[in-house]
Parts: sequence; C-alpha cells; structure tokens
Amino acid sequence: MKYRILTIVVALLVFAGCNRDPHFITNKQYRNQVHADFLQRQQLARGRADALFGGMDTLSNRYREALEFLYAYMPYSDLADYGYPFFLDQVRTAFAARDTFSWGKEVPEDIFRHFVLVYRVNNENLDTARQFMFRQLKDRVKDLPMDKAALEVNHWCHEYVAYRAADARTSAPLATMRTSLGRCGEESTFAVTALRAVGIPARQCYTPRWAHCDDNHAWVEVWVANPEGKGGEWKFLGACEPDPELNMGWFAIPSTRCLMVHSKAFGRYHGDEEVVKQTALYSELNLLSHYAPTRRVTATVCGPDGKPLPGATIKFKMYNYAEYYTLATYTADAQGQASLTTGLGDILVWATDGTRYAFSKLDVRQDSTLTLTLSDHSDASDQSDILLLDIVPPVPGTAKVTPSDEAVARNARRLAYEDSLRNAYTATFPTKDNFKSYLPKDWIWNQDLFSDAQVWEIVHKSEGNYAEIFKYFETWRGQYRSGEHIYDYLKSYSDKDLRDITADVLQAQETGFDWLNRIQGTCTNALYTYEVYKKGILPARISNELVRDWRQPLLKEMTDFANWVDLSDNGRTYIKQRMQPEAYKQDYEALRDWTIENIAVDDTGNYYNCPISPMGVFRLRHADAHSRDIFFVAACRAFDIPAYLDNATNTIYVWDGTTWQLQSFAIESTKSIQSASATLTLTYHGKDPATPIYYPHFTLQKLEDGDFRTFDFEDDPRMASFPATLALEPGTYCLSTGNRYPDGEVLSRLEIFTIAEGEHLTKEIIIRPLVEKTSQAEATISTTTEIMPGVTLSDYAGHTGTILAFMGPHREPAKHLVKEMLQHAADFERWDGMTFCTTTDPDNVELRQLRNVDIVSLHSGEKDVLETKVASALRLTEYEYPLVAFVDNKGSILFHSTGYKIGLAELLLKYCK
Repeated sequence: MKYRILTIVVALLVFAGCNRDPHFITNKQYRNQVHADFLQRQQLARGRADALFGGMDTLSNRYREALEFLYAYMPYSDLADYGYPFFLDQVRTAFAARDTFSWGKEVPEDIFRHFVLVYRVNNENLDTARQFMFRQLKDRVKDLPMDKAALEVNHWCHEYVAYRAADARTSAPLATMRTSLGRCGEESTFAVTALRAVGIPARQCYTPRWAHCDDNHAWVEVWVANPEGKGGEWKFLGACEPDPELNMGWFAIPSTRCLMVHSKAFGRYHGDEEVVKQTALYSELNLLSHYAPTRRVTATVCGPDGKPLPGATIKFKMYNYAEYYTLATYTADAQGQASLTTGLGDILVWATDGTRYAFSKLDVRQDSTLTLTLSDHSDASDQSDILLLDIVPPVPGTAKVTPSDEAVARNARRLAYEDSLRNAYTATFPTKDNFKSYLPKDWIWNQDLFSDAQVWEIVHKSEGNYAEIFKYFETWRGQYRSGEHIYDYLKSYSDKDLRDITADVLQAQETGFDWLNRIQGTCTNALYTYEVYKKGILPARISNELVRDWRQPLLKEMTDFANWVDLSDNGRTYIKQRMQPEAYKQDYEALRDWTIENIAVDDTGNYYNCPISPMGVFRLRHADAHSRDIFFVAACRAFDIPAYLDNATNTIYVWDGTTWQLQSFAIESTKSIQSASATLTLTYHGKDPATPIYYPHFTLQKLEDGDFRTFDFEDDPRMASFPATLALEPGTYCLSTGNRYPDGEVLSRLEIFTIAEGEHLTKEIIIRPLVEKTSQAEATISTTTEIMPGVTLSDYAGHTGTILAFMGPHREPAKHLVKEMLQHAADFERWDGMTFCTTTDPDNVELRQLRNVDIVSLHSGEKDVLETKVASALRLTEYEYPLVAFVDNKGSILFHSTGYKIGLAELLLKYCK
C-alpha cells in the first residue's frame, strides 16, 4: 500500500515538474522534425556558433523550442547578420503578448508559430520594432475584442506612417516610422509587425502584379477568432489605411481582378491554403480564392516525340510592365503536368527543359488545359520571331463589405485627426531656413567643395533621420576637411539610405579608406582617375543591400590577403600601392578564386531575398548568388580595386589598371568589355508615346536556362533617349512592348532575336497602336452645369476640353495619379487646358504643385454635385476612386477611368490635344 502511494506521489511530482516547463511544440513528431532541421542549420552556421546559439541550453522548453524553430528555417541573411540576443528578445516579446491579451489563448499553436512568433515579414531590414510596439499598444488594445483590436492597431499605424512610392529596398519598421512614409511593402511590413507585437496573427499578402494595370500591391491579412469561439478566419485590411471594418480597402475591388495573391509561411507549414511552392524552409501560399473567382488550370509539356516530358519546367506567367512575369514555377510530374489556381483572365504558359522552350497564351475564361511541345527546332540559340498577343484581364467583382454612412463618417474623422498627428511630427524636421542651427558651432568646411545648398540637400533627403546626419557632421568638429569630396561621398548613397543609415556607418565607411590620397581630379596612389574612383571605390552602396560597415573589417579579417595591406600605428589598415596594371588583374582574380572556393552559393537558403551584408557573407560562408556578387564587389573596393555591379544587367565590372572588365562567376575567367561583347542599338520612331519609358512601354530580356530574364533599366540614363546603344553579352534576347487600353486589355508585342559576339545590331521599339473600340451610347453631361459659381462646363472646357478628377480619400491610387501628372507636368502645361479636382486632402503639397488645377476641398465621404452628375451619366452606381473623366465643351465624356490604374496620366494625355 505504501509502495503504491509513493508511486502515485512520484508520478504527480513528475507531472507537476513537466507542467512547469511545458513544450512550445506539443506535437512530438513535428517537434522532432524541427529539432533535426535545427541541428542541420546549426552545422551550417557553425562559424557563428557563439553569436547565434550561446546560452540556449539554459532556456526553458518553450523558449528553446521557439528559438530552434526560428533558427531552423530563417534565411541566410538572418543567420549571417543578427545574433542570439536579438532573436531571444523576439521570442520573449511574442510570448509576453500571448500571455497579456485575452485572444492569446484563442490562437491555435500552429497559427501562433507561423504568424505571430516569426520576426520577419518579408525582405525588410530587422530591428526592435516588436518590443517598442508592444509597449506602445498594450494598454490601447488589451480590453478590446480581437477584431476591434486589429482595427485599432491599424489606426495606430496610420498615426505614424502614410503611403509614398520608394525604391525596392524595404526599410526596417522603425526606420519607416522615423520618416513617416513608406511604399505599400513597407506599410504592410510595419502593420504586420505591429499586429504580431500584440499577439494578433498577421501576414503580408501581395499581388505580385496587377492584371488590369501595371505595378503591384501589398496588404495585410489578420487571423481573427470567431465570436462563438470555434476556430477563426483570415480577413484583410489596408496597411496604415484604416477602414471602419475588416475585409475593406481601396484594393477590395481591384483584388477581384487578380491572377495571383501570394503570401509566405515561415517553416514547415501545414495549413489548408493552396501551396504554390513548398521547400524545407518555407511555403509560398496562393490566397487568390479569398478575393476573386478562380479556375484550376493544367499545363502539359511534351517532347518532340509527343510523349509527356517529366521533369521539365512549367511556368505560369502574366503580362505587366511590358514583360511576362512568372506567377508560379513547377517541375512537371510523371505525366508531364503542373496545375495552378488562377483568376479568369489571360495568362502565358511557358515550358522549358533548360535549352528548348515553348509558350502559348491561355484564356482561363474559356479553357483550363493547355499542351506545349518542345520541338528540336525550339533550340534557344536559333530564335528570331515576332509574336503579337492580345491580353485581357479578369472583369471586376464587387466589394465584400459596405459600411454604414455613419461608420464611414466616424472613421473619416479619426483619419483626419491621425493625419494631423503625423503632419505635426514631420513639421519638426529641419527646414531650409533653420537647418544650419543644427550644425556644430565649430563645424568648419570648404564652401567651394561642400556648399550650404549641398549640405541642405543631404539633410533634406534624410527627413526623419536628420539626427544621424548631424551626428555624423559632429565628427568634423574642429577639423578643416579640404579636398575630400565629402559631397560626392554622401551623394553616393540613395535617398532611402540617408533616411535610415546611422552616423556610425557613415563614419566607418568614410574612414575605411585613405581619403588623404584622393585629391581633386587625380588619385595619387592608384592607377585610375577620380571618375573611376568615384564609380568603383567611393560608394558604400553596391546594390539593394542595407549599408553596413565592411571596408576595414574585410581588410582585417580576410587574412589570406594580409600581404596586400600595411597596419598603421592607429590600428587602421592601408593597401600597398600597385605600381603596374597587371597587379589589378592578378589581385581581383585571386579574390574571385577565393570567393569561389570559400563561399557556397545556394539561392534557396536566402529565400526572402534580403541581401546578406558583405561581412555576413564572409562569416557565414553561405550566400545566394546576388549576395555573393555584392560581397565580391565590396572585397574588391576594400582592397582598392575599383569594381561595381551593374544592377540593370546584373553583371560585375572590375578595373584592370587600364579599363573596365566584365566579371562573371559563370565563366572561367574575366572578359574584356570591349572585346567580348555585342552591341545593340534601340531606336524609336513612334509618336504615341513621344518617348517610350522602360517598363511602362518596353523591356529588354536575355534568354538564360530556357527563359527570358528582364533587365532592370528603370530610370537608367542609358534608356532616357533614343537611339540608345547598349554593350551586351552575345546571346538570345527579347524586346517586349505593350500598350494598354483603359479597361486593362493589352496589345503585346514580342520580338526574339540573337546577337553574335562582336555583332552590332539595331532594333526598333514598336508599340502597337490602340484601336478605338466600339463603345456604348455616348455619355454626356449638360454644358450649362456649373463647375464653379458662375462658370459653366462649356466655358471651363473651352476649345481644349477639361479633366475632371474626383480623388476621393487621399490614398495610394490618388497619390499615384498625382505623382504621374507631376511626371508629365510639361505635357499637361503644353496642353494648356484646365483640371477640376476634388480631394479630402487640400493641403497635399504634391497636389498643389500641379499647374492649371482648381482644387475643391471636401469632407471625407462627401461628393461634389459635379461628381454625382458624371457618375450618373456613366451609369456608375458603385465605383472606385479616383473617378477621372475627360470632357469636351459639348459635354461629351470622351474618356473615363475608375480606380487604380498605373499609366492613367498618359492615357489622359491622349485626349489633351
């Protein structure tokens, strides 16, 4: 009897002990899988073992298992550039949120694991935003139901961040907050981080490309528990653009026309969403069925004998920005097939075995199957063809939620107040009149080399990061910095760099090389000119990476090249002088060989495509190809070998002492840009548009591994005017053009051609003209309608016609239109007609910059009488903003558009004669 009692007591004690240290991952099989995956990652990152894994043995089960989950599946960028304290703080704050808020116990374990615990949203730079946001939001949302808390978090986000277009690098959330503006990818990253900070599962969703217009968009989905307590569901919201309810946003109707809506799930995910890409590290989800009517399509690829070709690559593509963008890539199964769920519009299906390729349009409205045959005549090395395709997008659907007028008005009042908070903050930034008061009192500089205007230019671009810029200037105190070309140095950074860089990095990169030997027009200690130096040594920025310190660290830690450097008395390293051009080639080939031997390249391991820092690549010894290229260029620059990465063509150039050489890790040695390249000249003789723009009108692509890769010549001066001549590698290319109708249909043209080594080829950019479509009965409004008191439509339109622009809420679509009109400001001024505009944001600076525009201010939700008449004439009962119309002096509406359309300003100009 005593023995039985003792056994029971021991069992109870063991159970109590286990309960005090519960598992985070309760499924034993899944927990064992995560642990096995963690051990593999631990081995891969053994060079950073102390920085990443020290102290894990002292943690509780749930902390250790959560960290193992993160380490097992995080991308290389995070293994390389962050450490144990950062990730442990992320875990602690995630659990604190689950324990603090009432909804914490309602979130299923797997949803919490993949969509709350995970610190990364997409390809942003990481920071401590989760901890800051938890403290800021805890008391504000803790007493709200879960769905209301999600809406409230979005209102908080709107107090700090609004939309502005920016470059592709995604700022960290707190950096976005400092400048108060971000593109949709940054807004959604900010909002997802805030939601996860309070334990609400959230994920960034995005349509990689719109079907009905160019560009893309990102937004947020939140998981909300059902009120009756049984499970939950994902609902969407517009990041930093609060609406009265969930499942609302300006993109609600455009999303019904999508062909794909993506999201990533960190780790081994077993949800019920369609998976379009499954790896051991993450899953890529297709969420399109949440938004639009869909159909499952199947493509079959056959060989020349007509038999299915297992193992071939099948890609589903869509037209956008004058290219066919890949939505999903599959390996053909045993039947030579692959399937995708997509929207009811036209897609392009592409198949290749790596050499041969075939493609065809598929109208998903009519068909769900397609067969492609790879023939012996589809060899990629011998293609010359022109193909015309008419691409039709899905038709728009309807919004999921229609709030009451009272809810809209109440929300509008909150938005106005939140705008005032954000505007009050940005008003504290330095101005042109007061910026000098922020400078150190004894700050001295050469006005000829760094003028007041140039100092203000740098400060102005830094926006909310101005304190770091002035902190950097503080390092100049009492120093007269003559001949150091500090302006060139600061100009080498992008605008976004200046908005999120630290003073320490600016200082470290500046002192990382010998400024004293760089004097105006010459470089006394090198076999290159100042222009070569400015292009290939000076910039700390190489591609789309976050700038970190790498110059001195690479010199000190790449000990295999210690004989190239001298150590000074102050601990800095200096490059020994190269006296002959041959030394450059010898040294950069040595760096190239070291990189090949020591850096393992794996493009799946860094799946968020956030570039690894040069020092991160060196220490981890694993990288994606792009990060490897950034590292190589950084190493060259650190060792005083001019080098740069041409981000348009993704090729590396290095200086050999006399000229630039093309460097490729895909071939055995470097090649001379002069002797081993072809030349392509692009001409243009059309009139509409007057000058074609890269991406909106045309792209250039190179055939690689059976598919065309688009060069990124956006805003590149080489494509600013025509004829434009480019030095290219020999190969097969595609010149793609497109012209889009207002309804979203595109007239596409593809011209495929080859260029031989040493050949000079000329190709004309040909844009297919739009043909006027048969329209319904002409819509008109009365010519006596008053535009303004005492001014009729007939008077206002005059002989030029007029643009009527009803902007609605000042959100991303309206902001895009204003930006485009500013870009085409000279064309609109030549037209000399008037534009009538209504807006809920009359103080918008960009809107005020437009010429010949009458702006009428409205309260949110209010409609101008003229808008009502235009909508009635067009028989629009429900529509998206902005509503834009071109009307002649007879009251005829010659053109109209509703909602989000990139290129709308250009369409309007077709009527501005």
